[in-house]
Amino acid sequence: MVSSTDATQTPALLPPLGQTTNFIDPPTLMPAVIAGTTVIHLFTLPFLLARAYVNIYVTKRFRVEDYLSYLSYIGCIAYTVAIVHAETVGMARHMWDITLATLTDISYICNIVFVCYTATGGLAKTVVFLQLKRIFTTPFRGVVFWVIVGSLAANALFYTTMFFLYVFTCWPREKIWNSSVEGKCIDSNRLNMAMGTLNVISDLERKIAVLAVFAMGAVAVAIGCVGLYYRVILLQQPDFSWLLTQAGLICMAELSIVIIVGCCPYIPRLKRHLTVQSSVQTSYQNTTRPFKPRSKFYPLDKYLITDAETSKAESSASEEHLELHQYQSTANEGEGLDSHNQDRVIEIGQQFDELALHRRERGNVMLDTFLQAAALCRNAY
Repeated sequence: MVSSTDATQTPALLPPLGQTTNFIDPPTLMPAVIAGTTVIHLFTLPFLLARAYVNIYVTKRFRVEDYLSYLSYIGCIAYTVAIVHAETVGMARHMWDITLATLTDISYICNIVFVCYTATGGLAKTVVFLQLKRIFTTPFRGVVFWVIVGSLAANALFYTTMFFLYVFTCWPREKIWNSSVEGKCIDSNRLNMAMGTLNVISDLERKIAVLAVFAMGAVAVAIGCVGLYYRVILLQQPDFSWLLTQAGLICMAELSIVIIVGCCPYIPRLKRHLTVQSSVQTSYQNTTRPFKPRSKFYPLDKYLITDAETSKAESSASEEHLELHQYQSTANEGEGLDSHNQDRVIEIGQQFDELALHRRERGNVMLDTFLQAAALCRNAY
């Protein structure tokens, strides 16, 4: 018979009525974790790459908020790795499907998750405040300047405090994941509640002020509210691991949205840059491709000769000239032509020489003269 004190065979929580403990193949949220994590990062990464493109190829400079934005995404990746690792250990299961030994490992990893979340959230929101300061303030330090600076200082103070509270939730720290160790702890559930409440307040204050600029702000507020809801539920429900998995995904989405909000001002710059590049390329193609008349109303069709038409005209004139000279050469041999006819052939040959020269000059001069006007009229029609 298995001893009730065997931590590897004892469930962390007794199953509710109608449920049984299952350590082999229990219900799990792992597929939802994998799908949610993939979607969140695939949605976030393009915005971060857009910011990097603007920094490298458009503005060709990096500001403090740029470095902090990239650092916050690295923190988001660390948070993701930690939470996925916790899920693989067993956090994606119900508490009655987790052993006491597994719960110890999960508690240790969860502390790392909370620390990563706090550090990443603080950096991401600092980026937003710095960009607000750059966009909405002037050299004259008015009310807006001091409101943003005050919010920035409050944000830094709050997240720094929460960071150390999560690091030192228990003293000694080993008590965080090993309840048998003697020591003192802060109520981590109350700490999570405080974090969620202040997140919503800070998101609401910041996003309402700049909702017209950062359209994703409303989404961040909504996600913050959902995260707060799950934190409240965690205080009331015993199935800690199952609910914490869902709250972890919500927090990951919240971090992602804040990072995206910080990257939003770079999207219009990227769009303008690509539009200019496309216009330049289109203009170049219009000046190099053969011109095709688009309308009977196009006024310069009869004056313009394209490169292909010029080449064709030169070829035709050359063939005609060659044929006349061959005919003249035959005539000079005295085969049936008198002196008058020979003079006539020579005169006609000279006329063809002049015609060929005129057609070549007309093609080149007209093409160069009206090329730019043709492009403008083509755009008009």
